[in-house]
Amino acid sequence: MSVSEQLISRSIKHVLESQPKNTCVMLDDNGQEVKITKDMVVNVCHQLLNKCRNVKD
Repeated sequence: MSVSEQLISRSIKHVLESQPKNTCVMLDDNGQEVKITKDMVVNVCHQLLNKCRNVKD
């Protein structure tokens, strides 16, 4: 088995064995991971909607 075949084989095994996760992270100013929550997304969506309404007026 060639090196590329071994790499692909290992990658496929890793993908198949890993459990799906419903997480999303961003990096803060210090490079630390911060989980993005549903509330954070909803809050930003509301802020964006308000800004769009202000531009329209």
